[in-house]
Amino acid sequence: MEQLEVFAAAARERSFSATARKLGKSQSAISTAIAELEIDLGVELFDRGARYPVLTHAGTALLAEVDAILSHRDTLLDRANALTGLCEPRVAIAMEDACPYGVIAPTLSRFAARFPMVQVEILQPLSTPLAEMILAGEAALGLGCPQPDYPAGIGFRRLGEVTLVNVVRADHPLGAIASVSFAHLADHMKLSMAAQSRRVTTSEYLKSPRQWLVHSELALLELLKGGLGWAAVPRRLVADELASGELVELRLEAYPFTQWTVGLDLVWQVDTKPGVAGTWLRVELGNTKVFG
Repeated sequence: MEQLEVFAAAARERSFSATARKLGKSQSAISTAIAELEIDLGVELFDRGARYPVLTHAGTALLAEVDAILSHRDTLLDRANALTGLCEPRVAIAMEDACPYGVIAPTLSRFAARFPMVQVEILQPLSTPLAEMILAGEAALGLGCPQPDYPAGIGFRRLGEVTLVNVVRADHPLGAIASVSFAHLADHMKLSMAAQSRRVTTSEYLKSPRQWLVHSELALLELLKGGLGWAAVPRRLVADELASGELVELRLEAYPFTQWTVGLDLVWQVDTKPGVAGTWLRVELGNTKVFG
């Protein structure tokens, strides 16, 4: 299994040295693992003639098989953990504000009924990124916006996506503009959720020289209602205020026909062995479709 993990990582990193850094191993250990796997399989997986190793035709064909084996391995471990009957007393979940709590509430309700003695602690990633909290063991599971390249040891599953809207108070100057350009946005204060601003990859277009970072969803909403500036927020957060007319949605000139969306991932540490409760929750949350 270790050889398969090394092969899968090297195929994606396209560099044995980068694979070594990602897996926390020496480059010689990576080269040895792949060489031994090639001997076991009887095929050459990488062409080492170029500056960087390149997958051979056989390596490309076998990569999908390896990914499937590793996926089945994870499922096997989950089921084995569930069969041990060991139920942990506490499960911590780190959830970014972009997560639509209402969508996962039914799953948490079923969890509470099934494991009444297990304490659930819901944490918010503030100064520490979500993946780092998971790797540090601060939380068993994480829900939040995806990042382009998760660190080694993190598993993830895309649950769906969240729709963002750009809003201001109805009497804000931006609210009177029929087609808002990026230059218009730059003329006014931007309010941002600290965690979200680091993770939404398309947010580089929504810039302003003046920006406040807010660590509370409730505080952000109150600042918006106070007319302090504009913000890109989950639609569910401001649904009532939009319906009442207290806040208005900005119509971006560059996006007249599309919605602004961001993915939502469930993340966990692949090397940990959760108890019955954590295993159940990860499986059930992983089967929850999120479109908020």
